[in-house]
Amino acid sequence: MSSPWASPDPSAPYQGWTPQPAPGAPTPQQCYGEQPGYRAQPGYTPPQAPQGYGAQQGYAAPQAPAYGAQPTYGAQPGYNAQPGASGYSTTNRWGWQSKPGIIPLRPLTIGDLFSGAFEAIRSNPKVLFGFTIVIMLFVSLIASVSILVSGLGYESVTSAANDPQALQQSTTELANALLLQIISTMVQWLSTFTGTSILTGLLAAAVSQMTVGRNLTLSEAWAMTRKRLGSLIGSFALTALITATPIVLWIVAVFVSLAVVADGHRDLWWLAGLAFFAIIPISILMYFFQIKLLFAPMCAVLEEIGPVASLKRSWSLVKGEFWPTLGRYLLLNLIIGFIGGFVGFVIGLIGGLVTLAVTSAPSSPIGLAISMFFVMLGSGLLLPFSASFETLMYTDLRIRKENFAAVLAQAGAQQ
Repeated sequence: MSSPWASPDPSAPYQGWTPQPAPGAPTPQQCYGEQPGYRAQPGYTPPQAPQGYGAQQGYAAPQAPAYGAQPTYGAQPGYNAQPGASGYSTTNRWGWQSKPGIIPLRPLTIGDLFSGAFEAIRSNPKVLFGFTIVIMLFVSLIASVSILVSGLGYESVTSAANDPQALQQSTTELANALLLQIISTMVQWLSTFTGTSILTGLLAAAVSQMTVGRNLTLSEAWAMTRKRLGSLIGSFALTALITATPIVLWIVAVFVSLAVVADGHRDLWWLAGLAFFAIIPISILMYFFQIKLLFAPMCAVLEEIGPVASLKRSWSLVKGEFWPTLGRYLLLNLIIGFIGGFVGFVIGLIGGLVTLAVTSAPSSPIGLAISMFFVMLGSGLLLPFSASFETLMYTDLRIRKENFAAVLAQAGAQQ
């Protein structure tokens, strides 16, 4: 059976997903037989009107009674009008089940997105929070261990630097400690990047099935995502690379301009100022790329396409809907920031109590490792809501641009 989430043929953007018949089921031809073609009977000539016979004088077609226009009534109960190409029926009523899952099958409002995201968490918390807690536990452990190792190495170097007899040795150990800290930072970044990528794919797979009224189990969600891990991580990596390129170029430009001014070219001070204030258009460009490529991970998993194709697909979906998508994304970040402040306070309080119970020095490597563990674990608890919201934004764009509500209705009717 073809997936209802597969991207449509560009030549037929309003195509629907046709469910395949069950194995062994009779075809319509077998049930009704082949209908004979209609052909005119040989030698048959339509009768002609008698010559000389015309319209009767004084006879006019009966006129409708002069009661005025009849009032318009809504569709009769049980009557389902057929949807048009826009996804709406000709009577402005839906021709399919209105809400088989967590969202109504129509273009979504802000309220629909938020209620759908909360409904997704309420409907299947075992999958959404189960995967999140397991993966973020591993990520938090890796990050805290790397901080602990690099912190202990740096602490030993600083204590040895106070001994004048071990100056040469401390210099070598300092270089090793700096290298260890760089490696620790890279390990933290890679673990966070990989964990977030996998979580986004898992949550998108689970939420996509909730839109048609199906709750996946842990094994089903993992099986749906596992075969797309390469494309998922690849789309994340390409998105991060494209989004980070403007800021990297800006940093290089700032350092180059400062080096030119410090080299004696005082008359080029304006170059450093220009490079510094270029952060405003650079930030706008970064946000532009981030919004245009926002749905690449969902496309990679749900539509089963490659990393480059998923970036192109996200770009085409956002085309013509950039400003609404940007507004919704900013509103999501505002809500996440508000909720995150409360969650961070609670998690930070728990982490502080655990740190004081384990060590008397919160700024020690052990204290920093414990704090990092709770901070990363707390931030991961917000991923189910944000991933659900973004997946529903992706679904809404397909409903608006590709008549995807009819496709979801057909899929929901088979559950």
